[in-house]
Amino acid sequence: MRRIFGAARLLAALTGVVALVGDFNYTLGTSPFAIGNFFSYFTVQSMILGIAVFILAAVNALRQPVDPLWLDMVRLIATTFMVVSGIVFGFILVEGTLRGIPVWSPWSSQILHFWLPGFALLDWLFAPGRDAPWKTIPWVLVFPSVWVVFTMIRGTFVYWYPYFFLDPAIVEIPFEFGLYLCAIIAIFTGITALLLAISRLPRLEHLRERWGRRRLR
Repeated sequence: MRRIFGAARLLAALTGVVALVGDFNYTLGTSPFAIGNFFSYFTVQSMILGIAVFILAAVNALRQPVDPLWLDMVRLIATTFMVVSGIVFGFILVEGTLRGIPVWSPWSSQILHFWLPGFALLDWLFAPGRDAPWKTIPWVLVFPSVWVVFTMIRGTFVYWYPYFFLDPAIVEIPFEFGLYLCAIIAIFTGITALLLAISRLPRLEHLRERWGRRRLR
């Protein structure tokens, strides 16, 4: 069973690379564009991390009987990032529709925001051998914190922010900006805790044990 998940992770990584290239080309073809802006989106950075984690987890699943603890923790963090990106993008689509502003989502964006996060979620919940500890939760905030600081500093030079809630011209500082940051912290920690809790449900643990016994036969 680990080999099946390993092969699926390699396929997901390849799909992610194709989707990133497609989204890059789509963005180049529709508006004035700065390469730095594209790679400053949290979705793009988290997907690059996700692809790297897919590859690492795939190689380990194909070569080793169990995953090391650090890989379980990194998988959880990467899964959280991708799931949060999908949730935020879905919120933007809904919000735009309610306001009468259609938001176009090309195939590449749909793969990056919905299909790959969905696969990462299923992979985390059902792949045998996963055992990340609760102490992973604080670590999930490290990269988003660095990303916010980088984005705010960069924005003062290029006058561009990837999301409206970071733009000082739109969001009142410090109170409204602080509220958004608190919401971001709550979302990341909440999703991580939820993934850990769901993965420990008896039924999921039973399935993992069954697949593990089959692997040992």
